[in-house]
Amino acid sequence: MEKNEIIEEINDDEKETDAQDKQGEPANDFLNDPTIISYIEKQIAEGIQKALKGKPPKTNTANPTELERKQFEKMTYKERLNLFKTNPQTYYKLSKGEN
Repeated sequence: MEKNEIIEEINDDEKETDAQDKQGEPANDFLNDPTIISYIEKQIAEGIQKALKGKPPKTNTANPTELERKQFEKMTYKERLNLFKTNPQTYYKLSKGEN
């Protein structure tokens, strides 16, 4: 291959790359189209509404104090001591059996 042929081939490759880049430009305009944006926003809103429909997740209906008291009764001495050091108010409440 001669020097002129190589230069011509490089120029042809650059022209193909430029043409491909120009073909990609309308895709950017597509994303800025108000109709497309409106459609996407509508789909998102419908998805949110669908997610919010239905029953809320079940929560524990037991009295939290009862659960704390049961957990406190199962605690080891070290766990109770740690509770006493970190949260004395809760420790006194649970150790005296107050609800």
